[in-house]
Amino acid sequence: MSEDDDVYLRANAEANEAFGALFKIVNGKVDEGESQLSILDVARSAGLEIDERVLAELKLPDFVPVHPFLRPEVYFPWRPLWCWWWHYRYPYYRCCHWWWNRCHWWAD
Repeated sequence: MSEDDDVYLRANAEANEAFGALFKIVNGKVDEGESQLSILDVARSAGLEIDERVLAELKLPDFVPVHPFLRPEVYFPWRPLWCWWWHYRYPYYRCCHWWWNRCHWWAD
């Protein structure tokens, strides 16, 4: 395994740890019967260094309603937060399709 592969694996493990924590927090809030989730609060609770400016940049609302008949993977904005995290923590890695479309909307 090359050194670059090892660095990527460590970065990926860090991402999985951060988003595993976020997943547990979101599911915990849903299990507690919350009717809406503050994206900012749950992201910060999971250790993501996010603020209102980032939410605006990602065009995310402050709150997401909970739909008890759906799994949170369906309605919580995982992908924009995942892509932001990679862009913020490891900008030299390319990110997902969602981030590309947000940054390069004219290319569609």
